[in-house]
Amino acid sequence: MAKAEVQYKLKEKNVLFFRRFTALKHYSDDLSTVISQLLRIRAVICKKHELVQYELEMAAQDLTYKKQQKEELATGTVRIFSLKGMTSKLFGQETQEQRESKVAALEQSIQEGEDALKEKNAESQEFVEKAWTDIERFKEQKDKDLREALISYAIMQISMCKKGIQVWSNAKECFNKM
Repeated sequence: MAKAEVQYKLKEKNVLFFRRFTALKHYSDDLSTVISQLLRIRAVICKKHELVQYELEMAAQDLTYKKQQKEELATGTVRIFSLKGMTSKLFGQETQEQRESKVAALEQSIQEGEDALKEKNAESQEFVEKAWTDIERFKEQKDKDLREALISYAIMQISMCKKGIQVWSNAKECFNKM
């Protein structure tokens, strides 16, 4: 009879161990989910930031090129080897009216480029602020979720320890009866 009781207690301990293992796996899965969400969010934010930064750099580069063109038209010198430089040397310089017309068009284009650059800067700043807000919100939610998970884990551990003490106390009584 005592042997059957000991076997029963050992089976009960085995069931408790399996439940505890399952609960630990559940908490581990929850933490893995949070980590994978963080990695996905970081990847999306980084990709978007790189895109915004690229657009900003392209707008700045375009503006610099337009300013260089305006300077070349104003002075009449070409700094780089180009088809325009070749044609002006072969066929002569453009007339003053043509040059002024191109300069006016370039000034308008430069103004548009400066406006576009300001817009891209504002867009970049807005993205950074929104991303920071989202990151802070996610961190707060992550902390809350992690706190809840750890509290649940601690409660489960306390419960399992109490059950373990009870099982071992019962097993001790069985051994003492033998």
